Amino acid sequence: RMKKLLLIAVGMVAALMMLSCAPTRGIVRNPKHIQSNSPHMRIVSVELTNTETIIEVDVTFPADEGYWVRFNETTYLITDRGTRYQIRDVDNMKLGEKYYMPKSGYAQFTLRFPPMDSRVQSFSFMEMNEVNGWDIQGIQLNNIERQKR
Repeated sequence: RMKKLLLIAVGMVAALMMLSCAPTRGIVRNPKHIQSNSPHMRIVSVELTNTETIIEVDVTFPADEGYWVRFNETTYLITDRGTRYQIRDVDNMKLGEKYYMPKSGYAQFTLRFPPMDSRVQSFSFMEMNEVNGWDIQGIQLNNIERQKR
């Protein structure tokens, strides 16, 4: 009887460990938002994992006029629960440095933040202390696709 209980307990612990190690909790493609101060940036997807929140964005600007974009260390997410998540990194460029738009006028970036609480339903994407900083309010997570990577 004791051996059977031990096997059940080990099985339950193993199952919980497998669930907690599942890398992807879900992804939202083309999430809706309430408002944005920039028609030049579009959120393509929000991926929620147990280790980070990954936001893919498209940026379009006319390249022939010397336009550039920048994601500063002051970029953060703030959730509907009031929790704030500071940006960790951005692929394709360095935080705080200007990225001059290519001739195509199109660039895609991957922004990395700490993992968000699984109870979050919406969040805002903000850049603090920037006159023309990014500001996308009320990004919705209600159409999440549950999947494993």
